[in-house]
Amino acid sequence: MPKRILRFFFTGLGVLIAVLSLVLFYQFQSQVYKRGYSQVERELNRELKTLGFQIKEKTVREEGFFPRHKVAKITINIPFDYPLDNLKRQINKAFFPPIKIFELKEKNLDDQYQIQVNLGFKNILTHFLTFILKKVKIAILIDDFGYSQGEAVDILLKKIAVPLTISIIPGTPYAKRIAQEAHHNKKQILIHLPMQPNGNFNNRYRWIIMEGMKDGEIKKILKSASKDVPYAVGLNNHMGSLITTRKREMEAVLRAVKEERLFFVDSRTTSSSIAYALARKMGIRSSYRQIFLDNKKEESYINGQFKKLILLARKKGWALGIGHINKVTVLTLEKLIRQLDKRKIRLVYVSQILS
Repeated sequence: MPKRILRFFFTGLGVLIAVLSLVLFYQFQSQVYKRGYSQVERELNRELKTLGFQIKEKTVREEGFFPRHKVAKITINIPFDYPLDNLKRQINKAFFPPIKIFELKEKNLDDQYQIQVNLGFKNILTHFLTFILKKVKIAILIDDFGYSQGEAVDILLKKIAVPLTISIIPGTPYAKRIAQEAHHNKKQILIHLPMQPNGNFNNRYRWIIMEGMKDGEIKKILKSASKDVPYAVGLNNHMGSLITTRKREMEAVLRAVKEERLFFVDSRTTSSSIAYALARKMGIRSSYRQIFLDNKKEESYINGQFKKLILLARKKGWALGIGHINKVTVLTLEKLIRQLDKRKIRLVYVSQILS
């Protein structure tokens, strides 16, 4: 047989062997990748079942070139009650060779706590996991500032360095000074506008909304109150169990609130209040109080009310609690805030929970 034909034959044979080798290698590697992916998938599903976690979202696509292989991106909800300190330890214990943890890291973001876990086998990443706990928002509003300065005011304004909102009664001796100090210490400021309650009351207020007042008079009161409480971005009612049930007077108040570019918070001093519903109907950014924290000035009572506030926040995603400026409330809040798990609960200004 001529050498030329032999050379051609052996070259072709070599090419054929190479191609067959590549095909066999591809098939072998594909099987390796499939088995590896399936094993990671099984162990992951088993662990999620053990933890009692639910997959929120999952996408699977193929990546790579020779051969292509499956890659899953999975978002997993962390139940609110789950002890987060155990989770990283549990994940580390759950996966062992041949499954490999390439990366495990925490992120404490503004709105959510995350643990990111990248899983695979050998040197191949197959599963990108993001465990997510969506934080609940809690806004704390402290009322009745303006009558005095002292230890309670100093602790709340200067020592408790978290987002808090305070409400100042206009026309009180220390209104301007406290507003300036609160602004300097990054506290949000509201006007705590007196409004007529049901029954007899001691009217010692410079500015108060009374039943039967004309629209112009109400507007004038709002303008004066705004000047007396610098840096105010919103308004909530002080007392007002009568006025907040009166459509005409409340419409006049809310029109003035809108003109002053403020938001409105219904303190809900009565279950019959129409103020929040009316504010929403008029297109005014608004919210309302869910819990009074300190109807009793006792630490155990305030602790109990704060627990109720967290339960409400878990249902709605947010909650607003109102307290009052006194030493028991302030010292109890200081303790509660120190103990909060900031991976689960985010303290916010009232302006961050408006509808």
